[in-house]
Order: sequence, then C-alpha cells, then structure tokens
Amino acid sequence: MIGDVMDLDLLRTFVLAVDLDSFAKAADRVARSQSAVSLQMQRLEEMTGQPLFIKQGRGWRLTATGELLLGYAKQLLDINDRAVRALNDTQLEGQVRLGLPADFAESELPVILARFAAVYPQVQITVMIDRQFVLIQQLQSGQLDLIVNLDMQPPQEGTLIGRLPLRWIGNANTRVNAEQPLPLLLFEAPCIIRQAGLDALDQVQRSWRAVLTSHSLAGLWAAAQAGLGLTLRTEIGMPAGCKTLNAGLPPLPFIYIFLQHQQQHPAPAVARLAEILTETIREQIQSIRKT
Repeated sequence: MIGDVMDLDLLRTFVLAVDLDSFAKAADRVARSQSAVSLQMQRLEEMTGQPLFIKQGRGWRLTATGELLLGYAKQLLDINDRAVRALNDTQLEGQVRLGLPADFAESELPVILARFAAVYPQVQITVMIDRQFVLIQQLQSGQLDLIVNLDMQPPQEGTLIGRLPLRWIGNANTRVNAEQPLPLLLFEAPCIIRQAGLDALDQVQRSWRAVLTSHSLAGLWAAAQAGLGLTLRTEIGMPAGCKTLNAGLPPLPFIYIFLQHQQQHPAPAVARLAEILTETIREQIQSIRKT
C-alpha cells in the first residue's frame, strides 16, 4: 500500500523520464547517473506497490498505474512550483511606475492596488492617470515602467488583455432625434475614440454638434449623466444613471486593451504587477460581456 506522502523529487524525475522518453536524458537533466535514476524509479514502484513501466521492444511504456500516477504527479509538481514562486515573490522590492487611462482609474485601480499591496508591501507603486498619447510619451522617455494602452487595431507590441466594443452612451432618459444634429460630449483631440465615433457618423452622413469638449473623462461622464448629450466609450467605468444606446446610431468598432512595458525584460515587480493588471481587467471585460 502506498504511504501517506509522495516524494516530489522522485515524481519530478518520473515526469522527466516520461516526457523525454528516456532514463538517460532524465539523468542528464537532474544531474544524476542513469543507474541512479533507475534506482529512483524502483523506489517509486516500491512506494506505489505496483509496476509503473513495462518493456516494449528496446524501450518501455507506462502501465495503467503509471499513466494514472503521471497525471497526479504533474498536478502535484505544478502546485508545488506555483507555491514556491508565490512565496518567493512576496520578497519583491523596488518601485513600479504605472500609467493608466482614466477609464480604469476609478473602476479598476483600487482593486489592482489592493491586490498588489496585500501581497507585496515592499514594492512602491506610483500611478499616472492621463491621456493615451501622454502615457505613450512618458513610457518612451523612460518615465513610466508599464502602461495600459488602447488602440483601434490589435497591438503589434505588448501583451493583449482583451477587447471591448465602443458604445454610444447617454443618460436613462436620452432620446435620439434623427432630424437634429447629434449632441456629442467629446474628448479633446487627439483622441482615437473620438475619431472613431466621428468617422462612424461621417460614413452614414449623420450630422452632429459638439455640446461639450473636455480633457477629463469625469467631465464627460457628468455631462452624460445630466443628459447634455451622448458620449462614446466602452462600458468600463460607466456611471449609474447612464445607458448604452443603439437605435438610430451607427455601429462602433472594437477597441483593444493591452499592456506595454518600458523594458523588454521588465523587473520582477513590474512583471508581477502586469500579471495582476491583466487578471483584473480581464475579469472586468468578462463581467461586461455577461451583462
């Protein structure tokens, strides 16, 4: 009968031997002799009380018990390795300079910072909230380590997080009058989302007028809530009292959300924050898709 505890070193050698289809190659990987690896496999068979290998021609194959053990061995090793990495990561130190567009500042930033600070209290994070073109300039000049970027095309560089459709957004009582110019609440140019909306209106020859132009997303949301007109964004951070509108309006394209690093091989703290950013924003994208 198998004991209560499995030897992870034996399991690691076992998985290597199977993956490499060779005791000799596994021996090279673990810096042991081939005979030592053979002895390890014998010990593993003694622990399980059943044969794990059966001869086949000049080689061998796994028995049914061996196949069963292989699946569990990979799971155990994966859990062990992830636990070791996580515990080592708690020792991270340093500084991360993060750039975010305003869309994520209120809805995502508190969650992201809380998640990160709870596990990595020794890492100092400084955050810059600004327009996309400013964040890109700061990244390229070395003033930021990591930014969340938005583009109308899939990124050629960086890590894709996901994509969301742009939406026409107004308050709950907004009605679109096809006989009048569309009242718009717009970011100041240059703005890729502004341009995407105006291009969509031009394609259907729909007239419009700028009721409000702002450099502040909070200003656009406040004006939309007050019913001054329509703005266009994703649904991330859309405030209460606003809704998406479709009737009488042209369709809008998707926008891609992705990460960009200042360095090709970022520091461990930067890389870990990037992982948490990706996880958190993807969760938000999934929640929007379900609504």
